[in-house]
Amino acid sequence: SDVCSSDLKQSGAACMFRQTTKTDIVLATTFICALPVVALATPVSDLDNQPWERTLVAADGTAEIVDLTGQGGNLENNAPLNSGAVKLQTGPTNASRAEIQLRPDGGFGTVNDLSGANASFSYSMYKGSTGAVEPAPSLKMQFLNASPTQGEGGYTQLIFEPYWNQPGAEGSSSAVPNGEWINYSVSFNSGLLWSTGGFGAINSAGGPPLRTLGDWLTELNTDFGEANLFGISLGLGSFTPDQTGYIDNVSVNAGNYQRTFNFGGAAEVPTPASLPLLLIGLLGVAARKLRRWIRQIGRASCRERV
Repeated sequence: SDVCSSDLKQSGAACMFRQTTKTDIVLATTFICALPVVALATPVSDLDNQPWERTLVAADGTAEIVDLTGQGGNLENNAPLNSGAVKLQTGPTNASRAEIQLRPDGGFGTVNDLSGANASFSYSMYKGSTGAVEPAPSLKMQFLNASPTQGEGGYTQLIFEPYWNQPGAEGSSSAVPNGEWINYSVSFNSGLLWSTGGFGAINSAGGPPLRTLGDWLTELNTDFGEANLFGISLGLGSFTPDQTGYIDNVSVNAGNYQRTFNFGGAAEVPTPASLPLLLIGLLGVAARKLRRWIRQIGRASCRERV
């Protein structure tokens, strides 16, 4: 402010340049930081190729990306990202199931590595009104140690079920609210999971013991720490007949693998690679404004000399 209060004829242009440059850079970077999460999400338009694929779809189960436009109510109006989602549906028998899987080359890393990286996973889910009140789209994690040393099996799934994780009733079997979008998350210190067996544990068949990832790392044998998390699945498993559920806004923060997925996000949106171009464009606008102001100052200075 001291510089800007000096002789306007000599330093006005430079003063205005400093003010304008600082202001417009702040505005440009603020705009970029304020972009919605959807702008950085990876759109997924089909389930026939990676990153996501249909798996374990059986006995009249279906898994498909659908457009929610026109559905009305919370399903459409409160959808977390755009207007698309994965619709999961099971048939009338216990054998029916519908799941999709994310299985990147090389997996996500060992359990020990993910623990050190504070890995976390989250998704948004909508439960329909048919079938039993407990089942809902669940998150399943697949672990494999190809060279176990303890002789107790080197494979397991740890499964997060919403009905064991209702707020205020964690660890108790509870009805899952239907007709609304709900966000669920799992980290090493939050979210209760049951085990399908392996690494010294028995298959608990959908019930207790329920533990966090961190607790399972402590409870299971040492082979589990070196097991690779090679895939994660979202869906409706067996013994969940007549269910309908939707999922979207799936986020994976697993060491070097950090992505958010927007199912049905067909519209082009800014990506991280395009953001520098956006900044350049905004600064270009600022530069044009600066040139106009400098010309105005020059004309004003000439009139004063005359």
